[in-house]
Order: sequence, then C-alpha cells, then structure tokens
Amino acid sequence: MPPPDSRSGTTSTPSPPRELIERERERWGHGTARAVERGMDNRSRKGGGRGGSATKKSGARRPRAKADRGRGPMVLCWRMYNVELGVKVDPGKDFCGVSAELLAVVAGRLGIKDEGMLADTDVVVARKSFDARTKKDAEPRFSYTLDVRLSPKTARKLRLRTKQGDVMEGAGAPPVATGGGGGGPSVVVVGAGPAGLFAALELVEVGMKPIIVERGMPVERRGREIGALFHRRILNPDSNLCYGEGGAGTWSDGKLTTRIGRNSENVRKVLETLVAHGAPERILVDGKPHLGTDRLVRILRDMRAFLIERGATFRFDTKVEALLTRGGGDRGAISGLKLADGSEILADRVILAVGHSARPLYERLLDSGVSLEAKGIAVGFRIEHPQEMINELRYGAEIASMVDRGKGKVPVADYRLTQSLGADKSDEARQGSAKRGYQDRSCYSFCMCPGGQVVPTSVDPKEVCVNGMSFSKRESKWANAALVVSLSPKDVADDVFALEGAEAGNGPLRGVRWQSAMERRAAEMGGGNLVVPVQRVTDFMAGSSGRDADLPSSSYRLGVRAGPLHELYPSYVTEGLREALEAFERRMPGFVCDEALLHGVETRTSSPVQVERNADTLECPSMEGLFPTGEGAGYAGGIVSAAVDGIRVGQSVAMQVLSAAMSARNSEV
Repeated sequence: MPPPDSRSGTTSTPSPPRELIERERERWGHGTARAVERGMDNRSRKGGGRGGSATKKSGARRPRAKADRGRGPMVLCWRMYNVELGVKVDPGKDFCGVSAELLAVVAGRLGIKDEGMLADTDVVVARKSFDARTKKDAEPRFSYTLDVRLSPKTARKLRLRTKQGDVMEGAGAPPVATGGGGGGPSVVVVGAGPAGLFAALELVEVGMKPIIVERGMPVERRGREIGALFHRRILNPDSNLCYGEGGAGTWSDGKLTTRIGRNSENVRKVLETLVAHGAPERILVDGKPHLGTDRLVRILRDMRAFLIERGATFRFDTKVEALLTRGGGDRGAISGLKLADGSEILADRVILAVGHSARPLYERLLDSGVSLEAKGIAVGFRIEHPQEMINELRYGAEIASMVDRGKGKVPVADYRLTQSLGADKSDEARQGSAKRGYQDRSCYSFCMCPGGQVVPTSVDPKEVCVNGMSFSKRESKWANAALVVSLSPKDVADDVFALEGAEAGNGPLRGVRWQSAMERRAAEMGGGNLVVPVQRVTDFMAGSSGRDADLPSSSYRLGVRAGPLHELYPSYVTEGLREALEAFERRMPGFVCDEALLHGVETRTSSPVQVERNADTLECPSMEGLFPTGEGAGYAGGIVSAAVDGIRVGQSVAMQVLSAAMSARNSEV
C-alpha cells in the first residue's frame, strides 16, 4: 500500500531495466541473483540503518568509509543471517542502525581485512531480535539479519564459500502513491478492522470508492467509550474493546508477529503501509514488532484520512441487520445490505470483514443461505505474573536489571510456551488421559502482553471474557498471556448437545454457543457487573478456591473476585491446563507460584466459525458477490494475518471488477 503523501519522507528509485535483471539471473543461475537498484544509501535514514535512530549514548558510530564513486548503479544484496552481538556490546533494543561493532563483525564474516573498505552505508538491517537463550561461554545477544551491498564480483566469490547467506533482493523503501480516481460498481466493506481496512486500501489503489460500514465508533469516540467502561462501568454493546475502528486489535498489544512468513511480499506490504501512516520504521526490522494501543490510534486516524481522500466513505455506528440477496436455488447473489435502522445500502459486492465477536451476524448469514462450518477453538484463562519475575525467569538477574520497565537496552521479557498433552506420560497414564478425554490436544500460551494489563472484552454485561493489552513502552508492572487448550468441533458438539440439545450441538454455530455458555458461567462466578473471577495458579493446581484476602494484585481494573476456576470448564480443559502448567514449571522454574493469578475466561482466541469461500477467487460459493475475509470469517489470527488476508480479498475483488469492466467495453466494440 502506498504512503499517503510526502510526509513519509521516502522517495522511490526506478527499477533497473528488465534485460539487466534477466542477464544477472542467467549469470548466477537458479534465479537467485536479482539485480537491485534500490537506493540502499542509509544516509537518508536516522541511525544509518533501516528504522533506527542513532542515540548519542551509544557511542557506537565510526567514520564513514568513502563511497566507491567508480561503481555503477548495479549492485547486489548479500543477505547475512545470524550475525550476533552480545548484549553488553550492542547499543540496545531501540537502536536499529549499523554500529561500529556490528560493522566489524560483518567485515570479519565476509573476509574483508580492511574494515575501511566496508561503509556502514553499505549495510542495511533487515531484522533485529533479542535472543535470551544462553550458550556455553556466551551471554544473551542480539541477532541480526543484514543486507550488504556488494559488487557482483565480490558476491560471486562469496557464493563459492560455505553458505552463510545468499544473493537476493534487498530490503527496500516503501512504494510511492499512484493516485486514484474513477468510479465503477459499488463495493461495501463490512468491518473496519485490519482485514477490512487493508481490503479498502487495495480498492482505492485501483480507483474504486468503497463504502466502509463499521458497527462501532471511530477511534477518537471509541476511546471515550472505553474510558467510560473502565471508570464508570458503562458498557456500550456496539462500541467497546471488540467493536470499533481498528477492530479488537486496537486495544490490545498491537503485536505484528505472524507465522505466515515474515519475508512474504504481502507481510512486508502490511508493515510498510503501517510505517507510511505513522508507525515507527523499526517495525520493519524488529524481530518481534509491536505498536501498542497508543500508536495504533494515531495510525488509524491517518489511514482513515487517506482512504477518504481517495474516495472511500466511512459509515460508523452502523449495524448490519441482514444481507440483501437476489436469485434462488443453490446459490444466491448479493444485492446489498439491510441496516439495523431499516435503511439499505445497495452493492454489487460485499467484503465481509467482521471480527469473531460478531455473533448475531453469523445467525443472519445462515438465514441468508451462506455456507458456514464449525471450526476448532482454544479456550482457557489469562495468566498474570509480576513483570520483574518474568524478566528474571527469562534472563537471569543481571540481564533483567537492564530492562528498566521498558526504558533499558534489553526488551521487556516475554515467553511462548506449548505442550502436547499426554506427551510426557507413560503408556498407562496416556490411557488414563484418553479416558478423561484430553489426549491429542495441546495447551499453549497466546497473545503474551509483557508490561501490560488484563482488559474486559465482553460485549454483553451478562457475559465475562478477557484479553490482554499493552501500550508501546510496555512499562506496566504486570505480564499476562492467554493459557489455552485446543478443542475440536466434536468436543464442542458433545458439550453443546448436553446443554442445548441435538439441533444446537450439530449446527455450525455450536462453537459460538459453547463460548457464550462459558462466559455466562464466568460472569456468575464473578458476581456480575463485569467483575472477573480469579484464582491463584497454586490453588488451581490443588483444587482450592482460595480467598479474596489471599489474592495477589491484578491489573484488571473492574474488580476481581476469588472463585473456583477449576470447576468452570469441562474436566478435559481443566486437566489439560494442569498438565501443561506442570510442564511449564519444569521448563521455567518459578512459573507456577503464589504470585501467578488466573483470570477467567479467555474464550475468543479465534473464530469458532469459518465462512466458506473459493480457494482461488476467495468468493463465497453459496453467495455470489460475498467475499469473507479476516478473523471473523475464520481465515486469520492476528493483526498481520488479517491484514494480509484483506489485501488478497481486496485484490481479488478489484481484479473481478476490472475484468468485468473490460469485458463490457469489448462487447460494446
């Protein structure tokens, strides 16, 4: 997605002629050599590297080597992996440039004896992450992935050595805006979360003018609604931590990690788009990038202004009641949307980008003949520890002292834990697990929020569920994460059958009903008024309810109450959590302790429903013109993956519209 205007401070360098690229491919073979003319001179960037800012306290700068004026624009990028600097040598987590120490390591790896032959302007930081694992005789360290600008002759010599890298296209600057304009068939995007917004960005890029319908409020008004919830317990069912501009991810940690391929074209496009709209450039480099709620609000405002400038229309506080359809038989067709106020929006195509809390809409989709499938979910609790404890468990006391509540050179510690249930047991114990119904499952941490707080994500005061949130500095004294057990659709079907009967248990919305049932139990256990039931981890393991007077402090701002969380879920969830906690304690001694507090419940880690769509066109096979996307449709799990899915759907819709327009023009001729 192009940047909005010249405020981004970046310019585009023309690509080299195609014949030069092909010539280099033939020279290197296997298509791995790509001629690059990318404007790799880092002097236009702060700190000499991608996304960094050189701080005076680093003392790590060195005189620049003179650029080789004789070499032409044709350069090759040699990508180097696992270039490491010890934590005491590296300038720290907030410096993403090229220090003298890093340049010396690069020169040594490349066999360049005279360091003056390699300028810091020849090195671009593509990724930087902190590795807290200790090696023999080695301290924790920062690990870099680097792109080094080399002449073709030097790169050819390096390829003959034992592989420590390879020739590839370097990390380039964000693309430049191409403008908009034009009209065409009407497209409505339902939902202004990551999937919906990035789909809309694709549409305006080709001149289309989508209407973006959002149930909640714009971020400015949404912030006031959330303030009323935190301070006066006023829950707006249509604008809260789930509904509103930016989606549920706006009031979370703003994590930009993804498991769909960090270096893929669309992932880079998402990150570059965020930078173009105000995100710090370091997210292009950071191994675990995050934005924080405070930054996301500013980014969303800028993105909205960009879309409006290019012809998009936003309709906030607008709730979709039903789909308008035409035709019949096995496949209907979209003709628009019916809104809760009785009005209608006519449209040829609808991009359905709702989040996974839009439960009433699922019912209406079924009524309209849209094909839905039940999918597996993961449920559990949010576990909270003192952040200083997690820092010491992960880093040790010496390195933990360098965190300084997010202001130090070492990042605030996080963790990612997973356990295959039954994996550490004897055959006899596994058979016992099978009888209790929790074999072949996994338990894992999810959405870990270092330096964060536990927040309510209920949209109904009769239900309680929680999530985690962090601001950009991650300076809270608590660390929290979801601790969840995976459930299959069959697990959910059996439970819902017992609760509500055969029809509900067999339907595609059985996961929705299961989640609601657990959230109502949690609300009753908390006593109502969005008070959350909690339990010390040690009491959960022992099956003891505990007392309010014995509870450690909690970051949850609407009140907590001691409750028997070990009785809330079906036994296979409880036993699975206990088994996993035992395993996590062996791996991270001190994780199970009196200071650790479970908050109930965490049920909305993913959508329990998937809206069917064609794998190629991304269109719903049972409803012509309907394009499901993002988390609520069951095709993503997080900000980046939802945005990437939105890009794909936006491109598919744009291609379909443009192809139809071209065919119409050809038929007229």
